[in-house]
Amino acid sequence: MAYGKEIRIAIMGATGSGKTTFINCASGSDFAIGKGLESCTSEIQTSKPFRLNGRIISLIDTPGFDDTSRKDTDILKLIAAYLQNTYEQGAKLAGVIYMHRISDFRMGGTSKRNFAMFRELCGESNLKSVLLVSNMWSEVKRELGEAREAELAGKDKFFKPVLEKGARMLRHDGTQASAHTILRHLINQQPATLRIQDELVNQHKDIAHTAAGVELTRALQYQADLHSEELSNLKAEMEKALTAKDEETREELREEVEKKHQEIMMIQRDAQQLAAEYAAEKAKLDAKIFEMEDIHRKQVEALEALHDEVSAVQQQMEEKQEGYARKERELLAAKQIEDEERARVLEEGKRAKEREEEDNRRRLQLLQEEVIRARNEMRQAEEARAEDARRDRERAEQGAAEQERQMQLAEEQRAAKAKEEEEHRQRLRDEIARMQREVEQAKLEQGRKDQEMAALKRAAEEARARLLEKQKEAKDREDEEFRKRLQEEVSRHKQTEDARRARFVKEEEARRARLAKEGEARRARLVKEEKARKEAKNQKQRESQEELAKARREVEQAKAAQARTEVEQERASDDVLRSQSLPGPFGLISSIVGWFRGS
Repeated sequence: MAYGKEIRIAIMGATGSGKTTFINCASGSDFAIGKGLESCTSEIQTSKPFRLNGRIISLIDTPGFDDTSRKDTDILKLIAAYLQNTYEQGAKLAGVIYMHRISDFRMGGTSKRNFAMFRELCGESNLKSVLLVSNMWSEVKRELGEAREAELAGKDKFFKPVLEKGARMLRHDGTQASAHTILRHLINQQPATLRIQDELVNQHKDIAHTAAGVELTRALQYQADLHSEELSNLKAEMEKALTAKDEETREELREEVEKKHQEIMMIQRDAQQLAAEYAAEKAKLDAKIFEMEDIHRKQVEALEALHDEVSAVQQQMEEKQEGYARKERELLAAKQIEDEERARVLEEGKRAKEREEEDNRRRLQLLQEEVIRARNEMRQAEEARAEDARRDRERAEQGAAEQERQMQLAEEQRAAKAKEEEEHRQRLRDEIARMQREVEQAKLEQGRKDQEMAALKRAAEEARARLLEKQKEAKDREDEEFRKRLQEEVSRHKQTEDARRARFVKEEEARRARLAKEGEARRARLVKEEKARKEAKNQKQRESQEELAKARREVEQAKAAQARTEVEQERASDDVLRSQSLPGPFGLISSIVGWFRGS
């Protein structure tokens, strides 16, 4: 199984400290929550995987060591088996969260025992990956809660030692935002190897010799000592009752003594069988853990597939939005080009109007200059006439004849000049009138052009309004079509997801049934193998005992033979001595008899 992308965080603490509530709040799971005195979490549970800051998070719910339905030794074997199995499969924890009720009046013996086991499970070197989270702040006044928090953080018998070695203390206010804020402290942590994982997997220790096993054995021995003390007190009270002949009290005390004795025997048996039963318990738990991990793996894969599909839909939406944005930029660019063209046309019209006005001003100035020049010429002509009249008067004084002649000539000249001046004035008046008409015509032409420019501007504004309206209608139609397609896509995706979920549930049920059968077969096989192993062991023991007995018999036989040989040697030596003392054939016969006995 691949665990590279998944972040696993274990949630630990005493029974009723809010572990399951925190997991449901953070992950959206629906684990059962205890409301009464009995605990609900008696097995390890893995939450539904969820995403936080782009990472897949899974929270592990563990039972407390003060569980109402299971013994502490069973809890330790359960947690140790899970942590060992997942560690061997390559899964490491990003951190551990220890939950504590701030509403507790004091940190009693049960809470201290839970925290001591928690420290031994984690180890001193991993405390930087540990968060101490206090909850249930709504059940106490703020000042009282802060005082309890300061006491927990400031005393050596509580949280101070672990805080000094890197652990952090945080608050949970019961909201999902608060839970996610707490989890963000761990999602970027390096994966941690807990002390019990290192001891069981890397150091190959049995569970009784791990730090947590030693701590639990010490706690069990402490409980056994307390029970022994209580048993001694009960025996003393029983003797007093026996002396006082109080049969009823003696019977009650006898029952209490038997109960305490059984509790002591159970505690001692649990401590002694912790290591012996762990291997068999782990073999049973491995099948459950494998099934749970397989379900969890499929949930993670389903979450990743769903995230990929959502990412694909989001990418399609972003591409469509980018298309809309591109179209909008194109429309804005077209509008900008249109505005620039209109501004250019208006600027050219303005410059043309300015040029026409400048031309009209120059023409009007030329006309005014010509009028001034004509007036000067008329004044000069009048001055010339006055001068001529003066000369005529002078010439009239010189002679009447000459005067008449000159007067007639002057009259003719005056008539010609008057006619010429009248013609010249008429030409000037005509020219001025023509220029005035041209100015009026230029003004009318400019007004007409202004009207045409205003009409052109109104037409451009109307065209732009119509274009924007058409673009808006087209965009609305595209948005409506996109929403319809998106709704259809979501509906189709939902139907596909429902079908896939139904298929997954069906496959999961079939797989669970298959795993249950395989688990039963595996357990039967394990039991059969264990039985065969025990029978083989017993057979070997019997064979060893038989060989040992045979070897002992052979040793006894060898000893007996050696003893007979020694006796016979002694007899032979006695016979030799007697034969030496007997004369003739009697000595020879004794020697032969001795030789036969020796052989």
